[in-house]
Amino acid sequence: MRSSAPARIGKLLGRSEASRLLAQARALGELDALLDRLIPPPLNEHCRVLSLRDSTLVLAADSPVWAARLRFQTPPLVKQLRNQQAVKVRTVQVRVRPPDTPQVVEINLPGPRRLSARNADTLRQTACSVSDPGLKAALMRLASRKKYPGQE
Repeated sequence: MRSSAPARIGKLLGRSEASRLLAQARALGELDALLDRLIPPPLNEHCRVLSLRDSTLVLAADSPVWAARLRFQTPPLVKQLRNQQAVKVRTVQVRVRPPDTPQVVEINLPGPRRLSARNADTLRQTACSVSDPGLKAALMRLASRKKYPGQE
């Protein structure tokens, strides 16, 4: 009879490649958290760990400005990591990598935009001369945004 208890992910993965990658990702995450504590703010908010290979720590910075500031911090950072004995790091490389998620800029416009009567008529005339039905419908929708008398 099968047990309904959940199985541990380590038992399911065993010694597979996925298990090795998972362990490596966990170690890099822990190193990233350690560096977040070691690097002074606000610099720590603009950098992250990319990899650790052959005693070379590779860090990513959001922009060239933050990368330059991070490069100034690398000698004391190597000393701090040696003192913590967390990882054996001899050199630190800094690369510029923008954040994975783009920053969204919100623009608040007061109410819907309206067209003048003249522009609306021009759009309607253009729509009548277009053969593409999708473009014709889009132009007609735009033309319907005409200003009405007394509207600012």
